Amino acid sequence: MCWSAAAAALKGLNNPPPPPGCVAELRGLQREDLNGVRGVLLPRPKAPGTASADSSSSEERWPVRLDDGKQLSIKAQNLEPVFEFQRLQGRGLGAIARFRMKAGDLILREPVALMGVVGKAPDRRSFKDLPAAQREAIMELHDAYAENKAPASLEGIIWTNGLPKAPRSDEVVVCPVASRFNHSCVPNAEYLWVEGQKVEEIRAVRDIAAGEEICVNYIGDTIREPFEARRAQIASAFRFDCCCEACRFSIEERKVSDERRTRLVQLGNDILGCQDKPERGLEMAEEMLELMASERISGPRTVAQVCNDGFQLSLLVGDDSEVQYWAHLSYEAHRHGWGEDYPLTKEMKQYSQNPPRLANRPASTAASRPKRERERERERGAAPLPFSTSPAAAAAAPHAATAAAPAATSKEKKIIAPEKDPGRAVAIAAPAAPSDPWLDELE
Repeated sequence: MCWSAAAAALKGLNNPPPPPGCVAELRGLQREDLNGVRGVLLPRPKAPGTASADSSSSEERWPVRLDDGKQLSIKAQNLEPVFEFQRLQGRGLGAIARFRMKAGDLILREPVALMGVVGKAPDRRSFKDLPAAQREAIMELHDAYAENKAPASLEGIIWTNGLPKAPRSDEVVVCPVASRFNHSCVPNAEYLWVEGQKVEEIRAVRDIAAGEEICVNYIGDTIREPFEARRAQIASAFRFDCCCEACRFSIEERKVSDERRTRLVQLGNDILGCQDKPERGLEMAEEMLELMASERISGPRTVAQVCNDGFQLSLLVGDDSEVQYWAHLSYEAHRHGWGEDYPLTKEMKQYSQNPPRLANRPASTAASRPKRERERERERGAAPLPFSTSPAAAAAAPHAATAAAPAATSKEKKIIAPEKDPGRAVAIAAPAAPSDPWLDELE
């Protein structure tokens, strides 16, 4: 197993356990009920009289926190990381899944090594206070802004690898392991910033097979754009040519993909003018989710705005079942993308269980033809979001059996330009009078 030939923080860890924050599976324990259980490795306490806690033998024990919060002390030889770094042709290091993962599974929960602000000089005092291994690991990250093979600078490394803490924020965090994950225009994982714990998480957004590379999205909403727009953004911000699966399509495959993503961008613009045609807007939202699924970009943060728009349009339609359906989808997207504690997650959970109505707007009793068609499609189809529970099952027992969700606030990766606000909650249903926001009209 190669954790990273380039990252000094990983030296000496070519055998289990992986670095703190990585998820590992428990194997070979006498307690059979624990074998196969996964947990997060915690920093190992420094032994008295030693300079570092980094070195270890397979017999030494490491603290592991399970999903239920229990903390165990496990021998290194009984810990199998769920991913490993391998050198990939044309892609440098890549994170490869060692076991099958399900949508929503935690892959990494890495403590922050360094914080900074894009465009400003780094805090060199904080950098110097880091352990030598962490300083070396940071300096061996890629610097996309180093000219003519010049040595990497701390500023360039932060600008290249910094992960924004929040929407529209220039505050970034540097995590040497998280930054090693490669980009894909069809990502199977997403980043998640956990403010309360000051850690960076990576979670699967769809099922991942053993041996598959785990990839994330570097370019935010630009992921919806056709090939040339994505390529230009990646080249401008990160100075490499993407060679992911979607960017290696044949000419015919690329044409089909570009048509879908062009249509997706157009619908995203058109849906903003559907206040007076909410039924048509709901059709657009349904089509956008279908296009995202076809393009395999249905990550929580990518679909969240579409679900928000569908919820607001359903309020204008005035049909309780539609409101409940879209509130549930929005809840699932925000729960997986921003965590249970995110304000909009809490609102949508409440609305999915108790559908609201706009004041002075009676409930609709007649199902329109488009609505009947949507209901038939929903009955035939599975859950519209790859990481979500079925809306039909949720309607029968709202959120009784949802998967464990992160308690966090999300962010995009490595975006130099300000990030789009994921909670664009009043874009569609804003009333004519700006002093009377539509959320205040809910009964």
